[in-house]
Amino acid sequence: MKSFRVPAFLQALLIIAAAYLAFKFGFPPLLPQTLMIQYMIITIIGVLLYFSFDDERWAEFQAPILATLRNDNLVVVRWFFLIAVPLVVGYTIYNMVKPSNDAPVELRQVHPAPPASVKVFGKSFDLATLENPIRDEILATLVSDKEAGWEKYQTAVSAGRDVYYQNCFYCHGDLLDGQGHYGSGFNPQPINFQDPTVIPQLQEAFLFWRITTGGPGLPKEGTPWNSAMPVWHEMLSEQDVWNVITFIFDYNGQVPRIWDPDISRVVTGMKDKVLAKRKEIKGKDLYKFRCEVCHGEQGAGDGVAAELMYPKPRDFTLALFKYKTSPGTLLPLDDDLFNTIKNGLTGTGMPGWASLMSDEQIRSLIPVIKGFDITAAWAPDDAEDESFDDDGHYIKTDFRQVTEVEPEGGQIPYSDESVTKGRDAFIKSCKECHGRAGRGNIVSGKKLEDDWGFRIWPRDLTKPWTWRATQSTESAEKERDATVKAIYTRLSIGIPGTPMPAHRAVEEGNKDPVSLEDRWHISNFVYSLRDTAVQPKNGAVVTGTKVSGGVPTSLADERWNGADAVTLSLVPNIIKEERLFTPLNDAVTVRAIYNEKEIAFLLEVDDRTESRPGIEYFTDLQDENKEMHADAVAIQFPMEAAYMSAPMVEKPLYRHGDKRHHTTIWYWNAGSVEPKRDASAVLMEGVGPNKRPKLREADGTFSAAGEWKDGKWRVIMTRPRSGGAIGDIDFVEGQFMPISFANWDGSNGEVGSKHTLSTWYWLFLPPEFDYQRVYGLPAGIALLVFLAGLMLVRLQQKKVKG
Repeated sequence: MKSFRVPAFLQALLIIAAAYLAFKFGFPPLLPQTLMIQYMIITIIGVLLYFSFDDERWAEFQAPILATLRNDNLVVVRWFFLIAVPLVVGYTIYNMVKPSNDAPVELRQVHPAPPASVKVFGKSFDLATLENPIRDEILATLVSDKEAGWEKYQTAVSAGRDVYYQNCFYCHGDLLDGQGHYGSGFNPQPINFQDPTVIPQLQEAFLFWRITTGGPGLPKEGTPWNSAMPVWHEMLSEQDVWNVITFIFDYNGQVPRIWDPDISRVVTGMKDKVLAKRKEIKGKDLYKFRCEVCHGEQGAGDGVAAELMYPKPRDFTLALFKYKTSPGTLLPLDDDLFNTIKNGLTGTGMPGWASLMSDEQIRSLIPVIKGFDITAAWAPDDAEDESFDDDGHYIKTDFRQVTEVEPEGGQIPYSDESVTKGRDAFIKSCKECHGRAGRGNIVSGKKLEDDWGFRIWPRDLTKPWTWRATQSTESAEKERDATVKAIYTRLSIGIPGTPMPAHRAVEEGNKDPVSLEDRWHISNFVYSLRDTAVQPKNGAVVTGTKVSGGVPTSLADERWNGADAVTLSLVPNIIKEERLFTPLNDAVTVRAIYNEKEIAFLLEVDDRTESRPGIEYFTDLQDENKEMHADAVAIQFPMEAAYMSAPMVEKPLYRHGDKRHHTTIWYWNAGSVEPKRDASAVLMEGVGPNKRPKLREADGTFSAAGEWKDGKWRVIMTRPRSGGAIGDIDFVEGQFMPISFANWDGSNGEVGSKHTLSTWYWLFLPPEFDYQRVYGLPAGIALLVFLAGLMLVRLQQKKVKG
């Protein structure tokens, strides 16, 4: 029987198709279009060279092509290719020349080659021979005393855990997956330590270098300056660094790259033993491993990571739980606790543990959580005194179980009419805390605290990405209904332990504070706020809108509504002290409008307070533990000679540049009432992260104005597009320009280096649309290809006839 053989021409097509699919989907991040075209051209040339090297193979390859050109029985196929090939070529050219707002590709090495040595902690380390001294000590001890060796190992891991959760988890996350509370504010986001292609591929000496020297320690191939990694040798001890490296490998159940096979075998054996034990871990041991760092040893919400978290981790000792579905003052259902652990709480430090815990493991934590209670809330009604320890903990396991669920009857369908009624009911019942626009700007004049005495602010309902108890299902309509129900439940039950009251009567027979119908209308209205929100985007581009005439100078100018808006996350300035604090302003929405000569930016920041020292109302609301400063915002650009966007990307360090790459900072300050100081707008020059920006003399080229209303600052900044002789950036159409932002929330004690910021994003001013180039060039080339095809057919048919 003759074996099947794929014809040469079909082989070529399959190879080219496979290459296209590999280039398109096999290289994250996806290849840019221009690079894709280059790779495909190289692939096609390679295929043609391969088949043309052998005469017999080349003849077989050409056979179907020549048959199509010469054989009149294949005239339909011939005309198909005569039309299809020019169309494909034309479409390819169109994709190459059409205007694109896609940001430049930043070919940044995530793990660049380290230097031969690094000088930190007052001494020099040879990275080629450097080993983790803590691991060396552990391995040496294991040889003589296994128990003592394991004890040393656990001590190092525990110490490293504390270092990580006091310094690193804000960015790299509770799960070590790069999804920390501040992680979304960085571009690119922090490294995911859970990724098996990251940590296990690295030596511990490499991590020591990256941690101690941070972003500024990267070589040129590791830039552009997007890494927000602090220079940790300025803030941690050498012992701290080695401990946290040991913890990272242990937590992820991974082994560093070790060249000595004997040592690698021992370390791998330790890892396997740890993982085998961890696989079966449940209950108290699981709590200690996964939960204790935030919630504390005794469940009081006082773990090593708790100090700077907002909101604070739950204190289980008082049996007060914010997010539940049981009515009134009843304890939560077991399913409420299960769902919170499994899915997490958006906008808080509480992650969803579904990826690292089985459902069985999560269920095993529920009795542990109940056991921390010292109020006897979870104990049965008939519990005897001897069933409690000296601290008030119920020591048996027959805890109370709640099954009653808050009723959801009478739901009013989502509609414009319901939203309008809900807005009126919201203003009547909710504005005292949440403000008229729902931004959490208290208008009652009351300072709010939770039951633990912590200062607390009402939820900014205009930021749906911070909503705690939303749900997601398959269809958009079902998702909306589920979310509206979650809002209704929260509104009816309230949030125990906080000033958020129940709006349904707790005791039967009492009148509801807010009627059933109004609660559903308010829920629909709150849901509608997500439709007007501009969600934060990672890797977003600020795209300008061109206008004729002058750029807007008034906040009331309607042209701002037609400009593209992009929302960017703001995070604490983690590079310099005071680097870790709890920010309340976490995003800025940006619009840009320009004409031939000028460019104007509108910055919008949701801010619950108008912070201008001496302003009476907000001074009364001020946290007595924090000094009020003036609110402020800033935009930063590199100077013209300090960046490149093509052919390669190069930028200054995102915080105030560096020694060779300076930045220009547009700064606006809200001023103060007492002492009286008007709002001001100044230009500054960033000369490096360790130096104060240099204040420039006013030259009349920069102006700014701002207004606070209903929990939002809106600030306009305007300047000429030309950078002038001083060397500032020229705002050129069709060119990508780095841009970053900063915000100072004065009521939060933010001043100087204590503030929130973004890393670099891109500003793009679209050029005038060139119809001739975008449409005429592809059409012209397609026509030429079509004519060339006709000539080729004619030549081949002449050969046949001749």
